[in-house]
Amino acid sequence: MDTLANLLNKALETINTTNDELMKLKNAHINLANKYIDSCKTIANLEQRLSNIEKNINPELSIDQTKLEYLMIKICRENPNNLGPKGPVGDKGEKGIQGDKGTRGDTGPIGANGLIGNTGPEGKQGREGNRGADGRQGIQGEIGIQGPMGPTGQTGPIGLKGRDGVMGITGFQGPTGCQGSTGFQGEVGNMGPTGSTGPVGQEGRAGAQGPRGQEGIRGKTGKIDCNCKCAPI
Repeated sequence: MDTLANLLNKALETINTTNDELMKLKNAHINLANKYIDSCKTIANLEQRLSNIEKNINPELSIDQTKLEYLMIKICRENPNNLGPKGPVGDKGEKGIQGDKGTRGDTGPIGANGLIGNTGPEGKQGREGNRGADGRQGIQGEIGIQGPMGPTGQTGPIGLKGRDGVMGITGFQGPTGCQGSTGFQGEVGNMGPTGSTGPVGQEGRAGAQGPRGQEGIRGKTGKIDCNCKCAPI
C-alpha cells in the first residue's frame, strides 16, 4: 500500500508539473499572438509609407517630384520676368485711374503755450439732474440640454481555448483553505440631473362676507305676582 501511495503521489506531482508547463505555454501563446497582431499593424503601416514613397519618388531618376514641383513654383513666383527672353517694349497704355489719397502725415510738435489770461468769475453750481429710470431685468436663459452618453467601447478578442487537461487521479482531500479577501466595492454612479420645478399656481381671491341676518323679536318683560300680606317696604 505504501508503494502504491508513493507512486500515486509521484504521478500527481508529474501531472501538476505538466499543468504548470501547459499554463506557461498558454501564456506564451497569448503573448506571441499579441505580438503577431502588433507586427501585422507595423507591416501594414510600413507598406503604406512605402507606397507613398513610390508615388512621390521615381527610383530610376532618384528625384523627389514633390520637392521639384515646389521648387518650380517658387522660381515662377519669385522671378516672373526672368523665365524667358524679353520681347520688345509695348505701346504706352492709357492713363490709369487716380489712386486713393495717401494717409495723413504725423502731427507736428506742439507749440509753446501762450500767456495765461486773467481768471474769470466763478460760475454758479448747476442743479442736480433727475435720477434715471431703472433698467429692466433680463430674461433668465434656458437650461442647456444634457449631452448624450458616449458609446460603449468594443469588447476585446477572446483568447484561444487551451487543450483539455488530462484527468488526474482523485487525490486526498487537503486542508480547508483560507478565506479570500473581500473585493473592493464598485464606484457609485453619477446622480441624474434634477428636474425643473413647475410654476406656482395663482392664489384664489378671498370670498366676500355674507349678509347679516335679521334681528330677532325682543322678549316680553317678566312681572312678579305676590299674594302675600307682607308689609310694604
